[in-house]
Amino acid sequence: MAKQMKNKVLVYGVVAVFALYVVILTLTPTPINWSYSFSKNDKIPFGNSILFEELGQLFPAEQIKTSHSAIYNFLEDSVDEKQSIIYINDRFNADELDVGKLLDIVEGGSSVFVAAIHFSEVFKDTLGFKVDESMDFNFMGQDSTVLKLVNQKLKTPWGYKYTKGFHKVSFESYDTLRTSVLGINEQAKTNFVRINYGSGNFYINTNPLAFTNYNLLKDNNYEYVFKSLSYLPYSSVIWDEHYKQKALSASPFRYILSQKALRYAWYLLLFGILTYMVFGAKRRQRIIPIVTAPQNTTLTFIETIGRLYFRKQNHLDIAKKKYTYFLEFLRSKYFIQTSEISTELYNEIAEKCDVPHRTVKQLFEIAQKLELVKSISEEDLDQFNKKIEFFYDKCKANKK
Repeated sequence: MAKQMKNKVLVYGVVAVFALYVVILTLTPTPINWSYSFSKNDKIPFGNSILFEELGQLFPAEQIKTSHSAIYNFLEDSVDEKQSIIYINDRFNADELDVGKLLDIVEGGSSVFVAAIHFSEVFKDTLGFKVDESMDFNFMGQDSTVLKLVNQKLKTPWGYKYTKGFHKVSFESYDTLRTSVLGINEQAKTNFVRINYGSGNFYINTNPLAFTNYNLLKDNNYEYVFKSLSYLPYSSVIWDEHYKQKALSASPFRYILSQKALRYAWYLLLFGILTYMVFGAKRRQRIIPIVTAPQNTTLTFIETIGRLYFRKQNHLDIAKKKYTYFLEFLRSKYFIQTSEISTELYNEIAEKCDVPHRTVKQLFEIAQKLELVKSISEEDLDQFNKKIEFFYDKCKANKK
């Protein structure tokens, strides 16, 4: 009963703790996720959901495609002659095959817009530019910068101010024969260029954070984004998700934990497993077999032997065995040597056992007569047995 009450208290306690945990999770505001995403699917501050939704204002909405693979594979069978490709991420890690494919389509008249902080070496070497990546950057501080467009039709007097962990990356060098400066920062360092290649152009911007949800909603900074993208021709657009997926795939639980319903379902699953481990995985004791207590067969044996002797009516044999047992009693209990019957033996027994000398002598005289006869009556056996029992009783009484 006490064990059952203890188990009930434990169950109620676990359920109460879990319920309290769920309430706390429900009431506690979700902390802001400041990690880099740049994905069209993420509404976090540094995601690109807002920009992707608004692309239809600049380009034909029905012709906006999304690439989830390397551009070399995505455009392998493409028949479009002219199109625009938009890459926005903190890193643009295009390999030789991707760069070669980009060169082919740009040479044919397409445009590629890349906004990133870090660029692959093969991409920089191919287009002939270098980036100064030395950054004075403190994520939790209010790092600020001002981005300006140099085109007389697009620029504003004060530019566009950005804060919240902004990277101050600029171009260190570039091919001046085919490169046009489109944007600078407050220190007049170039951070947005157009590189002509064949019939098309590469647009390289070192400020990907300017295109994220957080900065699009801050003041009038959305103007900088749409003015920057306005350099792209009015054509079909390919939005890249390939390089962003590489960053997100590091944790298989990221999406589950980012969705409130899935996150609570995951916690509920873990709670169920824990509950099973606590209550369902207890050691199951085997059924204890009923073991019958050993029976004392001594009395049964004695009764059987007694019936055997009673049927044979061998009173003399019973008397001799009683006498033999009596002698063994004297030897083991009082260490008396009974090999020779004499007056000294009677005295020794009477002294050690504290029994009258006359009683001892009568008992031994009857025993000696048993050796001379061939049989005795039941009454004689009874008298002899009484003598021995009287002796035993005297010994017990004296011991007390």
